[in-house]
Parts: sequence; C-alpha cells; structure tokens
Amino acid sequence: MAYTVNSSFEDFMRDSVNLDPERTTKARTSRNWLVHQIEELANNGKIPPLYNGTNHIFFGSFARNTKIRPLDDIDIMIMFDAQGCTTDDVAKKIRKTYPIYVNNPDAKLLSDYCDGNILNSRRMIEAIKKELGNIPRYSKAEIHRNQEAVTLQLSSYEWNFDIVPCFYTTTGFYVIPDGNGSWKGTDPRIDQNRVTQANQWVNGKLLPATRLMKYWKKEHWGNEVSSYLFENFMIDWVNNLTIFPSTYPQLVKRALEVLSSKIMMDYNDPKGFQGNINNLDIHARSRLAIMASQDASEARAAIQYEQNYMTEAAINKWIKIFGNEFPRYGK
Repeated sequence: MAYTVNSSFEDFMRDSVNLDPERTTKARTSRNWLVHQIEELANNGKIPPLYNGTNHIFFGSFARNTKIRPLDDIDIMIMFDAQGCTTDDVAKKIRKTYPIYVNNPDAKLLSDYCDGNILNSRRMIEAIKKELGNIPRYSKAEIHRNQEAVTLQLSSYEWNFDIVPCFYTTTGFYVIPDGNGSWKGTDPRIDQNRVTQANQWVNGKLLPATRLMKYWKKEHWGNEVSSYLFENFMIDWVNNLTIFPSTYPQLVKRALEVLSSKIMMDYNDPKGFQGNINNLDIHARSRLAIMASQDASEARAAIQYEQNYMTEAAINKWIKIFGNEFPRYGK
C-alpha cells in the first residue's frame, strides 16, 4: 500500500511503467528464435544471403531498455550481403538517399527486386514479407505503415516485430529502406552508445528516469513527439547534470522544466542523417511546452505538500501529473 510518495513511485514504476521481467525474457527468447528462422530462410535460398558476420542489429527502445508498457513492438535490422552492389557515394550527408545498383549477375534474388539494375527497397520488403509470413508461430506479416519494414504479428504473444532490411557500407554505416523505394543512411550504434554513456554518467539512473518520463509523455504529449526525439532530450539533460536528482519528485520536476524548453527548439539527428527531427510547428511546440511547464508547477506543489507532511495531497498531485494509474494514497 502507498503511504509515502516514494512508495507510490516505486509501485508505479513496477506495476505501470517498467516492462514485466518475465515478459521481457520471453520477448528476447522469441526475438532470438526469429533471427534464427530468418537465417534459415537465407540458407535455403528463400531470401537473399545474409552478411557474413553480424547479420542482425537489435535497435529501438526495447534494445535500449527504454521501452515502457505495453510491450507492443520490437525492432530488428537484418543485414544482407551486398554481393558486389554499388552506389553513387557513401559519404554521410543529411537527407541523402543511396540508390543501390545490382551489377553482379550472381546476385539473382537481389536482381529480382530491381527496377532496371537499381534495387527497389519496396520490392525487396514485399518479397521478405511473403517469406516471413510462412514462418510458424506468426499469424500475419504486413508492410509497416512507413514502408520501411515488415511487421510480423505473433499468434501467441502480445508484441510484434518490425524487421528492417539493411546493408553495411564501406564507410561504416548502414542503409535501410527510405519508404519510397530507395535507401537512406542510419547507424543505431550511435544511439546505443549515447544511451550507454549517458546512463553510466549518472550511475544507471538515466534508463528508469527515461521510462518514467516517457509515461508522462504518453499521457500528455502522446505521439506528437516521437519516442526517439524524447529519449534524446533526456540524454542531453543528464549529460549536462553535475548531480542527479536524489528523489523521484525532484527528478520529475527538473525533467519537466527542461522538457518545456527543449521542445521549443530544433533538434538535429545525432546520427547525422536526418537533420532536424523536431518537425512540430511553433504553435504545437508552444502548446506542448505549456503542458510541461504547467506540470512542472504541479510537481513543485506536490513537493511542497510532501515537505509539509501532507502526503495524501502530494500523491493526489502526482495522480494529476501521471494519470489514474499512479497509486492512490493507502491503495
């Protein structure tokens, strides 16, 4: 039962924010099994051969340990062997596309996905979707709404997999479908390194803090702000801290104060491929900034109530900030 603010937050994190550890273990096992099935498809010539080495990359919030409930999607990049394919230029540039030319007559399956000799990422995704749909345990395979991945729906678990084909370039990054038939650059290793380094900087406190504040985002900002942009706000915040807030209330207050200013600014993709990833106009930014600022004021009031030994009133403030899933006093 929640008779203190701290115990309310602990219960909230365990029961409403953090993924259930048992489901997380099952999800990782399921993910590894799927990678093996994809390897078997390649070995049997159903899909093009995979890269000879590390042939997959786990990315996204589940891989970075910033995923909150519900566990609904898991992201995997599957790396294919380019088989001598070329492109015009593999220099890293903002918003550049990288057309892939299939010049090797032995790259038979890749040639099947070409327009002329240019590899069409949509056609490749469609072919991969067809083969993935035949794997046991999965009820349905479809093209993701952004046309950049295959979404594989499971018949026995609540999560789906988003599977993104990719190739590794000679200049050390990856190209993935751009949604329009061509290919764009990315490098999820940069995101993982940023999260890992920032989390180490604050002795492992970034990840739970990010999950807590992503719950707040879900309640107030929703999908207007991408999970990826939001996580980068949190990373930048902790990278500039000298002392991490010592309590949940102080953490939330400080984070909301920072978020209210961060959302107003352009934000360049730290990987260097997309340019500004805060696509909101000034009116939307202002509206969201006001939400964060107002809840920062509510957090300050909650802290004051707690300091005055008005625990139930403080908890009621946190319910106002986080929603009805936040534990009530004595419940």
